[in-house]
Amino acid sequence: MYDMLIRGGTLVDPAHGIETPRDVAIADGRVAAVEASIDPSEARDVVDASGLVVSPGIIDSHCHVGGLSSRSRAVGHRMVAETGVTTVLDMGGTMETLIDGILDRGAGLNVAGLFVHSAAFDFEHPGPSSTEIEAALAAEVEQGAFGLKVSGGHVPLTLDATARAVEVANRMGVYVAFHVGTTSAGSRITGMREIPDIVGNHGRLHIAHVNSYCRGMDEPPLDETIEAMAILRSLRGRVVSESYLSPFNGTGGRCDGDEVVDHVTRNCLEMRGYLPTRTDMRRAILDGYCLVSVEREDRAELVSGQEAVDAWEAARTNVGVSFPVCPPETALAMAVAKEPDGAFSIDAISTDGGGIPRNFLVDRGLALVRFGGLSLSDYVRKASLNPARMMGLPRKGHLGVGADADVTLLDLERGLATRSFVAGRPVMVDGEAVASGGTLLCTEAGRASAEARGVAVEVVDPREAAIYGGGVEAAASS
Repeated sequence: MYDMLIRGGTLVDPAHGIETPRDVAIADGRVAAVEASIDPSEARDVVDASGLVVSPGIIDSHCHVGGLSSRSRAVGHRMVAETGVTTVLDMGGTMETLIDGILDRGAGLNVAGLFVHSAAFDFEHPGPSSTEIEAALAAEVEQGAFGLKVSGGHVPLTLDATARAVEVANRMGVYVAFHVGTTSAGSRITGMREIPDIVGNHGRLHIAHVNSYCRGMDEPPLDETIEAMAILRSLRGRVVSESYLSPFNGTGGRCDGDEVVDHVTRNCLEMRGYLPTRTDMRRAILDGYCLVSVEREDRAELVSGQEAVDAWEAARTNVGVSFPVCPPETALAMAVAKEPDGAFSIDAISTDGGGIPRNFLVDRGLALVRFGGLSLSDYVRKASLNPARMMGLPRKGHLGVGADADVTLLDLERGLATRSFVAGRPVMVDGEAVASGGTLLCTEAGRASAEARGVAVEVVDPREAAIYGGGVEAAASS
């Protein structure tokens, strides 16, 4: 007997070139059979997917379900699960807070976490040595980290220290992502121009939310977009990338005295003529330009005006904020652009969401399908298959026999996910998260510590990630 049978739907599995009606049988958390028709009497549970698309589980390759401190964004687990996502790459903080979130507020997701590395959280200066970087990273990998995120745009390291961080992570064989920006060039197109110097001749790197660096601060947004994609093209095979579809960003509202600390926030204030001061930050919030994240029950929401000022001041300014600074033309171009050989210019669609309320990977991605910007197979490639290859998860991103039974059912007419499963277990039903806990995807070095915390663990090898295998296209042929 199969544990579950998903029948009557249209299977879209670009890894196997399938976009046709197929039944999918599941046993022991894996795909057991894929056939034109499977007898429902052979399964203990039958899910009717008539009129729906059966997709490999949707993967968010840049998310924030954890938190940097006790002011956790762990509400993001439920917020993400409600949209049909099954696996996330968290780029938010430390393993202690990430595992706390899985245990306390998890929603059944697979979660890989990157240790956020910056002067603000780890060092007293922005130019740490390789020895300092390796010690900090090794400690977090032993606690369950999948790798490293250099949070340059928010609190930058020097150019040399950023290059050292990438080199250390590559040498250790762990995943490494970069929010573009150093002390010499910020979170904008000038920061993108530093990437070739940061990776050198051999470096491997995930470039986070590329659209965030093409907001028109230096050149028209589409000109910056074209330049950014050209930079990535010059490094193809050694870098991977993603972009998101929200007009709002996510950043920090913390002030030190009268000075705004976060460099991304400072950029956003500058874009509308505000000074990077506490006084002008307060004015931007009252004006409705800066929205403040507040937690209500089991989710976060963005508020404005006096309510937002009150929340910001009650948190002593240490709270998440968002600005409407992401041009739609940049987001659309990066979502659909392809290279002459048919590969996507930007490998994946992400959200940079989670506890930041902009989890638009499914609804706005499917809107692009209806618009004709992406084919259905294109969408599944950017929202599932490519992210799986980026992260080095060979059993995810497809539904071939033996694959993990992570499945998302999509309703194209309504433009949303209706159900999702992780390892054959229900995670979301009709927009409601129905599971708890979750599985931490970590290296062998982090297994013992993570299991001692009581979290479910799946050991994965970051060296199977596309950055170490020559990119997602090389991963496709390996």
